[in-house]
Amino acid sequence: MRRFAGKTRLGRSLGAGLAAGALLGALAGPALAQPDLGPGPDRAPATSAAEAWTSEDLAALRAALREAPAHGLDASALARALRTAGPDDPGRLSAVALTYARALAFGVVDPKRIHQSFSLETNRGDLAGELQATLSQHRLGEWLQSLAPQDATYRALSRAYLQTRAAVRAHPAGPALRARARTLALNLERLRWLDRTPPATRIDVNVAAARLWFLMDGAVLDSRKVVAGAPGHETPLLQASFRRIVVNPPWIVPHDIAAKEILPKGRRYLARHDMRIVDGRVIQEPGPDSSLGAVKFDLQDDADIYLHDTPQQSAFERADRHLSHGCVRVEDAVGFARLVAEQFGAADQLDDRLASGETASVSLDADVPVRLLYLTAYVDDGGVHFARDAYGWDADLAQALDLGEDALAIPVKPGP
Repeated sequence: MRRFAGKTRLGRSLGAGLAAGALLGALAGPALAQPDLGPGPDRAPATSAAEAWTSEDLAALRAALREAPAHGLDASALARALRTAGPDDPGRLSAVALTYARALAFGVVDPKRIHQSFSLETNRGDLAGELQATLSQHRLGEWLQSLAPQDATYRALSRAYLQTRAAVRAHPAGPALRARARTLALNLERLRWLDRTPPATRIDVNVAAARLWFLMDGAVLDSRKVVAGAPGHETPLLQASFRRIVVNPPWIVPHDIAAKEILPKGRRYLARHDMRIVDGRVIQEPGPDSSLGAVKFDLQDDADIYLHDTPQQSAFERADRHLSHGCVRVEDAVGFARLVAEQFGAADQLDDRLASGETASVSLDADVPVRLLYLTAYVDDGGVHFARDAYGWDADLAQALDLGEDALAIPVKPGP
């Protein structure tokens, strides 16, 4: 349960409200990067493109760009780049197609530009090669349509975005509606970053909402509250797994927490909290007052972040549950550990180890993947919900996308 220095590189300058009189054209979402028409990676050679592009392909590309609002994207600059282009301008056509394809497949911005720690599995692919194969088969529209996430969460946020966009058209002076539309667009972008085929059995934690979902074979088996990192101790965005549950775990206090929050309080404080110093490390013994509680889900990650129990159960009743040093405290963690152990062939082991009162490990018969996500718009029980932007990461993402305070999207002039 270490303190994680997860402050983002970008400033947090997003205003609380949006100008009521901003033009409706700004509602389409993040503006796509302009097509780079010069040489570079992820671009089809002009000679092969010239053989493949047809007027039908050009029409398919134009039609695909008109669907950009469904993804919370503004493709107007790309559409302008096509106004004077034809099949005999393959370099420009391929550049525009790949720019839009990258936005759908990978997102408009690299998440590592925004987050100092980001180890979630992202989507990958050879788009230039796929484009050429697609053009040779004249199925460009179908290919572009397949690149964005196809899951129920993305579709639900897309529908909510389009509905909110329509509501702003009817009520252009509604700043709350505009802010909601932008929040939805930002979270569609976050979903585009992610691997399209995550493990069907996994634990997803939405740090923004301070909530956990346990999925078995793609279906939600359990959902419960968690406590996530406090601002300044942000829970990082990572993907890892655990294969053991530690019962009655000691807490080996991270050096920075020990130096700043524990050692200055003196030896009496250590004694009252069952702490001792061993080889220069502060260690809290297992017990009813241990900060890790009765169980720890031993996540294997470089950031030393894991899921665990806590004696402070009242924290789960709070609306804002961003309170920890970065690790994730799980509501009724012992009950959750039993549920996980039952699914992975270790229920009897867990009960025996708990009864012993000793520190021990319970081995599962498979790895349990865990994703720590940050979604301020998300789906639960079939409905779209919104979470407070506790870390200011919506503002950082908006800044990376060049979204001003008075507009949902800022168009960028086409390149040369």
